[in-house]
Amino acid sequence: MNPYAVILLLLISAWVTYKFQKDISAGVHWVLGLLVFLPTWIKIETGIAYLNVHRILILIAFVFLIRYRTPDCKPRPIPNLGLLLLFGLSQLVSVLLGTEFASGLKGITSYGIEVVLFYVIMSRFVQAETSIVPLLTSFCYGLGAVAVLAAVEKYRGVNMLGNIVPPSQVHPEQSNMITSTYSHRIMLGYAMVMGAALALPLSIFREGARPRRVMFAILLLLVAAAYFSTSRGPWLGLAIAVLGLAALGGPSLRRKLLVTALLAAAVLIWRPGVRESISDRMLSTFVEDSVEADSYQTRWQLWDIAWTEIQKSPERLLFGYGPMSTEHMNLEHYFYGQEGWSSSVQALGYTSWDNNLACDLIELGVVGLALELALFATIMAQLLANYRVSLPQQRILPAGIIVACLVFMFATTNVFIFSPQLKFLFWALVAIGSNRAEPEPAAALAEAAADLDQEPQPTPAESPSAAHVTSARSSLIPCRCPQPTEARLAHRLIC
Repeated sequence: MNPYAVILLLLISAWVTYKFQKDISAGVHWVLGLLVFLPTWIKIETGIAYLNVHRILILIAFVFLIRYRTPDCKPRPIPNLGLLLLFGLSQLVSVLLGTEFASGLKGITSYGIEVVLFYVIMSRFVQAETSIVPLLTSFCYGLGAVAVLAAVEKYRGVNMLGNIVPPSQVHPEQSNMITSTYSHRIMLGYAMVMGAALALPLSIFREGARPRRVMFAILLLLVAAAYFSTSRGPWLGLAIAVLGLAALGGPSLRRKLLVTALLAAAVLIWRPGVRESISDRMLSTFVEDSVEADSYQTRWQLWDIAWTEIQKSPERLLFGYGPMSTEHMNLEHYFYGQEGWSSSVQALGYTSWDNNLACDLIELGVVGLALELALFATIMAQLLANYRVSLPQQRILPAGIIVACLVFMFATTNVFIFSPQLKFLFWALVAIGSNRAEPEPAAALAEAAADLDQEPQPTPAESPSAAHVTSARSSLIPCRCPQPTEARLAHRLIC
């Protein structure tokens, strides 16, 4: 057990607890920023299990959620929760019928804490907040810090946090790669792209010229760090993000997107090595017998392998081999002599599943994969529905949330999402986007009221009950409970 990791974990826990005691919203903002910034190897190990810094932060948030919950409040329904629990139930059945009970139990525990519990906590906080802008900003600050460390690692050859609290093990492939605080360069790349999809809208939406400039600087850092990942998947994800934002973001966002594209073009002209590096890696995918081409084909081959393996019995077909069972499978006969064998089985001892959905098919069966795809479809439908009911001038943030979630879903087709930071970012964005139609500051509320030929509703600065403004086009989600006291409103209590 690394003593520096323990000390850092305790200091972080104490600081977040202090922020929660001062103000609930401030505590949430710190938790969100730290969840996407901190590495997974800051943890306390006991031999049987471990408690990492991410789970501790979630538990701290949960304690304060319970502590400040209004007892006489009727809670709002949480979108997607029923399907989320049903997906968890199917995983539990897969554990009971699976081949690796201990590993499966760890997997379902992680799902319960890091997905279900975290999603519920985020949904309750979002329902009580008056604006989602600070929540999204917290993510961008956390990811911006990751990008800064990636830049230092790129140009100075030093992983600053990794030197203080080194990971327990580093795959040989990653020894010369830029990973910052993430466990793999591909995970880093996708996180940066998801952050960029949020930073660009925030660089337009945030109030004040200085915050907008800061957010635009963070955007440039995130794009640079995505390039440093030298991974084709995140680069394709960035292209998807650009197209998605251009389609959904509106004229103001498209103008900012054009400015960003011109800056990127200038860099490609000024640094031809960058252009050649991107071109060579992308085109090598179509060069026969190249490592990149074999890696690409392997990701498709995993579907055939998963389907072949689960057809061996009816229970495997329906519920698979159990969560995390692929870590104990020996499937080298499918890969012998190929890139997938040499890079995965030989080095790791088991097959690497660089296709999260195919991995879920073999681990959770047809039932589990079908529920997961249904959950993704339901989430996207909910996000799009909230986007459509937003005011046209307020759609850039919902557009950013939709695009970031779409990038995550794309990532599941070409890599195994083993970094919890990405999952926290995704499920937090789902909670934010599903529980709110749009974030509207005071100016937007007044404009909406004028459009409806109504008097402007009071803002949080003008009235202690502003969080309960109810308007057909208002983004503030009213709480179905008695009007709060000023003290409760000051802390934005959860109900």
